[in-house]
Amino acid sequence: MKKFYILMFLILISSTSFAIFDDYEPSARARGMGGAFIASCNDPGAIFYNPAALQSASAGVNTGYAKLFGNDFQILKTGALAYHLPKYGTLSLGIKEMDVEYQDVMLQSEGTYSIAHSFLLIGDVHSKLYLGYSLNLNHLYFGETVEGRKMGEESVFGLDFGALAILHQRTRIAFAVKNINSPSVGKGRTNGLPRYLTIGVAYQPYRDVTTEIDLKQKFSEETKIQFGIEYKITKNFWLRTGASTYPNSISGGIGFLIKGVKFNYGVNTHSVMALTHHFAIGYQF
Repeated sequence: MKKFYILMFLILISSTSFAIFDDYEPSARARGMGGAFIASCNDPGAIFYNPAALQSASAGVNTGYAKLFGNDFQILKTGALAYHLPKYGTLSLGIKEMDVEYQDVMLQSEGTYSIAHSFLLIGDVHSKLYLGYSLNLNHLYFGETVEGRKMGEESVFGLDFGALAILHQRTRIAFAVKNINSPSVGKGRTNGLPRYLTIGVAYQPYRDVTTEIDLKQKFSEETKIQFGIEYKITKNFWLRTGASTYPNSISGGIGFLIKGVKFNYGVNTHSVMALTHHFAIGYQF
């Protein structure tokens, strides 16, 4: 019992570093690039960053797993599917879950279940403009007491919107708004889900090098700067690195593709906590 209350105290301390339904960096690939991803995302993980990018992404399925801050009791799990419709753009499904569990007791669980659609608005041989939107069901489960009594649960819908412009194949300019409808949970709906406005630019100075810088504004907080580089070493192997502010962090990662199966690994530092290691595996159609 004493250990249980000690753990609860640690969870409360660690939870001050993020809000409920935060993004938690759901993509291992993005984590390796310092989170700079809304313009260069070209896989099913785009549903978590910029739904507009799904139309230019490869079709397939991704799954991911991470222990946030190296904690065994904070588990992040993700899944994403993207499928190109014959004439009506790209449809995508996404799942993002963050569980806090101790000794088989679920203390808190956050689940976001998304459906997204992306389409080409206008384009020619040189440039294209994509738009996309995502409808998200956010479910918060408050866990159980040591006696097994449920403490409560609640669900709320959120809406995301994004745009992506590709200029002459080498420059990508994007913006995305998360929770544009200002959803909230709690008694009297006083606890708003995080709202973000992110602007990003990705540029390929060379054919196999992609650089990106993002500015993420979380409403009522400081602007976060994220920068990342992805370098294609061979046809099927990538190296990544990046950095971000607020809080300051550096990142790295790798990726490789073998017969349609894609593996990604990302890791980033934290100022006073352990590293977060993030693993993902998927299949590219």
